[in-house]
Amino acid sequence: MASDHTNWIQKFETFEADLNGHAGSLHELRKTAIADFERLGYPTTADEAWKSVNLSPLITPDFQYAPPANISKSDLAPFVYSSLKSIRLTFINGHFSPDHSDLTNLPKGVSVKNLAEVSNHEVVHNYLGKLAKPKTLAFTALNTAFIDDGAFIHIDRNTVLERPIHLLFYTTEANTPITSHPRSLIVAEKNSQVSLVETFAGSGTYLTNAVTEIVAKDNANINHVRIELESDNGLHVANLQADLNRSSTFTSHVFSIGGAFVRNDISAHLRGEGSEATVNGFYMLEESQHIDNYTLLEHVAPHCPSHELYKGILSGSSRAVFRGKIHVHQEAQNTDAYQQNENILLSDNARINTKPQLEIYADEVKCSHGATVGQLDENALFYLQARGIPKPEARRILLRAFADDVVGRVKLEPVRTHLKNLIDAKLERIYKKETA
Repeated sequence: MASDHTNWIQKFETFEADLNGHAGSLHELRKTAIADFERLGYPTTADEAWKSVNLSPLITPDFQYAPPANISKSDLAPFVYSSLKSIRLTFINGHFSPDHSDLTNLPKGVSVKNLAEVSNHEVVHNYLGKLAKPKTLAFTALNTAFIDDGAFIHIDRNTVLERPIHLLFYTTEANTPITSHPRSLIVAEKNSQVSLVETFAGSGTYLTNAVTEIVAKDNANINHVRIELESDNGLHVANLQADLNRSSTFTSHVFSIGGAFVRNDISAHLRGEGSEATVNGFYMLEESQHIDNYTLLEHVAPHCPSHELYKGILSGSSRAVFRGKIHVHQEAQNTDAYQQNENILLSDNARINTKPQLEIYADEVKCSHGATVGQLDENALFYLQARGIPKPEARRILLRAFADDVVGRVKLEPVRTHLKNLIDAKLERIYKKETA
């Protein structure tokens, strides 16, 4: 076992040599990123953003760069929405899998490709690594250093894409702990519209270190859903950066259900006047699962509303951290921002550390934030039982209603139904453990 981050320097040299010139235009970006990672090293509990996190599962194992692997369609079937009729890009262990992708019948003005194929594209040159900057974030630097395959989505101006795009990332079981570095770049040009679904799943022991960069040009509309279904021993670190221009709209719903450890860094930068961001999340933990949600809504321009709702259900000895920040710059007059974190604890051993924050430098604003932590409402339980509903079912009804406040906002019906089924299954599993 080794925690020396310099091991990754050696693995990077092997990785670069194995590319043998492939995606050569990204060489300088990768080279700069590995130098940033070498300078930064792994984060520690002395870092404010990581002070409540046990970092040993992330840095102690000697993770190996995940090799390509074969997988059957039946293994991926639980994560493919047959009724969604989506454009799909699939990555196995971080490597593009054309056999499990569906890029047929792409409409005019829509480009969906493996990032390695378009490394010389002008859009890639202009935006890749510009939002998720590796200079200050160690895991983002590590991801950038190992950029090769990835998702590239470009929607031309005045293009409304009716079919959603599904990005599926799956990690296979291996003899040793492995890691992959999924990378996605999504650029929606002026007056365009697109819906995206990201799914992360796998089996075995591994680390998924994902980075997603999203650009919404003037009057663009991006609807985003991320579903994290990592294995019981899977670790997930993610950095999502969204850049919003004038009158653009970005809506994101993040659902964290699987994984032993999950860390989500999500930022929306409202740079254009009249842009709007909605950043919601739902997490459901059992046993010793841990999730850390770190969000930032950066209001730079005036007349920009933002909305944030994160809700969690915790059982067993699980741990959750929520740190959300609304930052209103002096120029961002007439900002209207709302942030709320709500949690239900189903056991005495579950813990949540919540810290919603406002940092405001403008005068004409309307901002609010808050957090709640509690148990199921006993009066509501009694009310349902008094009407003949057994207590286990009454609990499920109340917890489903709590979750549906976020799930019900997902516009894609097949995805919404899938999420409800996942939550129901986990509620049933939690209840069986509680009554065993």
